[in-house]
Amino acid sequence: MPERYENLDISESSFRLKLVLGLFLAGLIFAAVYTDIGILRYKITGKPDLSYWTSDADADNFEAQYTACFPFKLFLLSANGGINRAMGEREMNDVVRMNNGYLTALMVQVPEERLRAEADKVAALQEWLESRGIPFLYVAGPVKSNEKDPELPAGDVDYTNANLNIFLDELDRKGVNYLDLRREMEKDGMNSYDWFYRTDHHWTTRAGFWAYGKIENWLADTTGITVDPQVTDLNNYQIDRYEKIMLGSRGKRVGLLYGGVDDFEMITPKFETSLTDVATGEKGTFQDLLVKEDYLKNHETDYLRSDIYDLTLQGATHVVNNKSANDANIIFITDSFGFTVQQYLALTTSRLDEISAYTPQGVSQLAGEGGVNPEAVILLQCPVFNLGVDTSFDFGIDGAGQ
Repeated sequence: MPERYENLDISESSFRLKLVLGLFLAGLIFAAVYTDIGILRYKITGKPDLSYWTSDADADNFEAQYTACFPFKLFLLSANGGINRAMGEREMNDVVRMNNGYLTALMVQVPEERLRAEADKVAALQEWLESRGIPFLYVAGPVKSNEKDPELPAGDVDYTNANLNIFLDELDRKGVNYLDLRREMEKDGMNSYDWFYRTDHHWTTRAGFWAYGKIENWLADTTGITVDPQVTDLNNYQIDRYEKIMLGSRGKRVGLLYGGVDDFEMITPKFETSLTDVATGEKGTFQDLLVKEDYLKNHETDYLRSDIYDLTLQGATHVVNNKSANDANIIFITDSFGFTVQQYLALTTSRLDEISAYTPQGVSQLAGEGGVNPEAVILLQCPVFNLGVDTSFDFGIDGAGQ
């Protein structure tokens, strides 16, 4: 026997191999059981509780459910993201890392005829409202990938701005009142990237307050309503900054190391407020009904399970302002971008009714006979999630979405 094999302990080597294989199999079994328990618990209770839960998982997508419940998901995602970033990879799990470090997703091109047909439905809604003496404004939310400075990797194309340009061109041809917040940012000399979260698709709370100011200006000019000046002045608000607390919708797909973590600001009035939730009759302050600041103060960081933006900003949707300087009612049709606009509009008017931009049929009842007789109807859409989506333009009115 050759000398190099004389001292080899075959039994010891075999034991080590079996130990490694046994630990590996035990880990697989643990992960499988842990995941199966999570899926089973969701099936029984309807309440996911193990990790970040996506809409795909809610739709009985087994692969998405399994991934959502997998143990140590954040650690594994972050490790993978860190490796991808170190290797210079610019795309991971359908998330693109821009030149400036922001995370985004690319939108496909929507056929021009479809965009113009959707604009026609908005025009029909404006015509229907104006026949009832109700002014209308369409507000186009900004796009994370700036049209003039897209910051995308070479070869990548995001069609969001192109889609929006075609849509707004048709609104212009139809004489629809609209506010393009991209152009408003340019007029104000703003760097649009400063107004988005790095890891999320949403704009920041400061951006929402700024957009509120633009909408309030239109309201005052169009309806002549009197607005309490303290409501529109940011100096009359308390701004609390919570550092490294938010992993946005894009960041949840790539982990902590690929795009980092966002700070989050809460903007609340220093002045006295009093509102009533129309649905429940509950009376309270801005902090009681329109935001959930306690969620931030008592928040235990769980980056995958928490959704800071939605859980903090989504408050009562039908509210009466008991301290309003006017008796105006406003209907606000919006998606989640409106969560950081709606609460300030509620302080501007006597009553605010919010309708989801994804299911806007309710506007035909609220603004129709026997409704709230609004002073104005405002439709704010994030173009990424609404353009090319038929339900976002179904207003429940003949000629305006049906």
